[in-house]
Amino acid sequence: MHDPEAQHEWMDFDFGVTALGASFHGDWVLDAEDELDYVRRYLGAPEGDPTGLTLLIEDILRLRNSGLDGEELNLLWRATDPPHGGSPAIRGAERAWLERLLDELVPLARSSGASEADCTSYPACGVGGANTPAVEHRRLATEVVELVGMLDQRQDWSREPLEQTRDALVRCAETVCSELAFRFLLRAANQFCSRLSPETYGRLERLGAAFGYGPHVVDAVRYLVD
Repeated sequence: MHDPEAQHEWMDFDFGVTALGASFHGDWVLDAEDELDYVRRYLGAPEGDPTGLTLLIEDILRLRNSGLDGEELNLLWRATDPPHGGSPAIRGAERAWLERLLDELVPLARSSGASEADCTSYPACGVGGANTPAVEHRRLATEVVELVGMLDQRQDWSREPLEQTRDALVRCAETVCSELAFRFLLRAANQFCSRLSPETYGRLERLGAAFGYGPHVVDAVRYLVD
């Protein structure tokens, strides 16, 4: 659950686990030895500001520590898959995959100046969250759940079930974090949404603004607007 006041400059484009998943285009195997080697290349050499890394770590910690079951985690990860595939298959080893990512990310973040707390804890979201972003995310959860209904058509390149993916998105919004669920929803639109009405796209833009996003998070699905 990012803080839009403190981290806004990192949210002009997609970020966190959804950006990582979507980055696995089909040709990544040409330049990397394996998935974790690709992750290291994707993140680049450690720099002075660890914010991008800590945003990613927070997403992964939330998912790992959530009440979502393995298949729900798999469906959320698969929702980030590029149209022609490429992201690693994690079905059956979902939390092990998240742990492997943390093993890579935490040392990078610490070497960039992140504290131990930045890499191991995060503010409560949803029920129990008391800070301003948590209260706002809880308020927006209902609209995120409503917008899951825009996913109405399984595209030819999707290899995952529509209804179960929608259920996983709802569970993420209601029990984990509505903002994280919204980013998964935007990615899932590539696989499960035929077209968007201007009205629906306007709702997506308003939600993106409420979550503190910059201009290029929601407009990644503008091409779907009728």
